Amino acid sequence: MGRLDGKVAIVTGAGQGLGASIVRLFVREGAAVVGTARREQNVQSVMDELRKEGDYKMLALHQDVGVRSDWEKVVSETIKTFGKVDILVNNAAQVTQTDILHCTEEEVINVFKTNTLSIILGIQTVTPEFEKQNKGVVVNVNSLAGIVSGDADGGSAPYSASKGAGRSLTKHAAYYLAAKNIRVNSVHPGPIMTPMLQKSLDESPEIAARVKQYNPLAPHISGPEDIANGVLYLASDESACVTGAELVIDCGHLVM
Repeated sequence: MGRLDGKVAIVTGAGQGLGASIVRLFVREGAAVVGTARREQNVQSVMDELRKEGDYKMLALHQDVGVRSDWEKVVSETIKTFGKVDILVNNAAQVTQTDILHCTEEEVINVFKTNTLSIILGIQTVTPEFEKQNKGVVVNVNSLAGIVSGDADGGSAPYSASKGAGRSLTKHAAYYLAAKNIRVNSVHPGPIMTPMLQKSLDESPEIAARVKQYNPLAPHISGPEDIANGVLYLASDESACVTGAELVIDCGHLVM
């Protein structure tokens, strides 16, 4: 028995990294998964690999999460293919490397469309489907940047602001949707290990030492599967009494 048997999930930003890990974990736990991204072919590649190991129920779709009509299309195709929606994972994200004195209006607007407006549009679009079943789950993949600054936000003012807004939106939605039996929670990852980050750590001992200092719990940087496990918990019935929560997965960064 899988932890998501019989569930149907929409996962945005599903073509790589954490989003791809969430798709893999969800289908292995029994969910039918609709994965979306601006580059639909990346999602399709993830799903093609998964089909080599099992007859999973999956659908790859193109989506710009900052556009309402794209959300309407995704939800419509999900209902057409799988008959319902149980879970929404807002994972798509955009970041710029510009601080408070150098970010442009265009950068701020674009980051907020992807990181913040998308949460509103997603919830507005899936809620009528949740209401048909008298239940639903939303998991917003946020960031430590929504809680603290410094190393956690990488010096990006638009990213930090958008994730702070996403954190507040999660609590707002959790409160106002509780009466509809819709749970809304957020996951706040610290750094996530990627091949590029691993290369930087291997080549720069001083950076590796700083990571160990500020993230005291080994392995000091989470893998995407560690974050995906947190998303799975909040998406599953195991967290049936949890809403408005912030699940921090950061190898101890916030205890410093």
